[in-house]
Amino acid sequence: MAELDFDLNLIRAVAESRTPPATVVFQLFTWLGEMEGYILVVAAIHGAFDKRLAFRLAMLALVTMSINHVMKTIIANPRPFVAEGSFLQNWAVSEAKAAELVAEYSTPSGHAMAGGSFYTFLFASVTNRWIKWLAVAAVLCTGISRPYLGVHYVEDVLLGWPIGIGLALLALRCGGRLEDRWLRLSTPARCVTVVLASAVAIAGTGPLYADVPYGQPLPFVSYLGLLSGLSVAYPLELVHVGFDPRSSTRLLKAARTMLGVFLVMGVLLVLDAPLGSVATDGSLLGNALRYLRYFAAGLVGMLAAPYLYVRLGWAGRHPTMDCS
Repeated sequence: MAELDFDLNLIRAVAESRTPPATVVFQLFTWLGEMEGYILVVAAIHGAFDKRLAFRLAMLALVTMSINHVMKTIIANPRPFVAEGSFLQNWAVSEAKAAELVAEYSTPSGHAMAGGSFYTFLFASVTNRWIKWLAVAAVLCTGISRPYLGVHYVEDVLLGWPIGIGLALLALRCGGRLEDRWLRLSTPARCVTVVLASAVAIAGTGPLYADVPYGQPLPFVSYLGLLSGLSVAYPLELVHVGFDPRSSTRLLKAARTMLGVFLVMGVLLVLDAPLGSVATDGSLLGNALRYLRYFAAGLVGMLAAPYLYVRLGWAGRHPTMDCS
């Protein structure tokens, strides 16, 4: 598809009027809209508030980001300033991040889509007024941060928001029934289902990337691996651990959140070098190992971490349910 006629002058005007304090703030909101940011937010909800809501939010964010990568490749609109080669001068990101972003397409904004879905679902799932306001602010600021930093057109965000919100509304309507059906499956059936579904998704979208210089996006494989690990781990935790996120003191809840983030990120970092040295990124084996690494992170975050919370005496337990 040809480059879309989006307003580059508007992004250029924003780039010329940035201030250091505002840039720091919007870089923070951009970080919150990336995988590491969602891991932190989900870990906080999971460890201190509501593990079912955390599971649903994580699944929704990963599905949304996966869909976004497919949409970007179909639309194939380059990011701002890439065509004229001035992105390094106009993007308020590091050179390393610029090298990563320049290989991806622009439309629609993944941050706007994922933020719209994730925080809309959160807004609809809680009653606390302050959390609702924070969710609205997160949707707006995460999306606005992208054109402010110069890496997306305003139109990318305006397109991403309604798609993400629509996915959240769909999840609110159908997610409960899907979850109930998933919990009724046996553990072997869940494992087979997620692996086969992931393989079909990767193979099925492969032709889209045949003419794309960077090939299939690595985050796409990562999202599917993490989604699969969480999908398998969540029912197992309900049966075999059953930790109560509302138990214990605020200090222990904070400690659980930090431990959960540390374990998930630790698994990804520890497995990165050894698995990455076996095969190159983008190869069939490389994709399989990347999927395995993120699958393991999902298991650790949703199953091993709660087990440790209980064993360390940082959390109580509630009656388990039969969903094995």
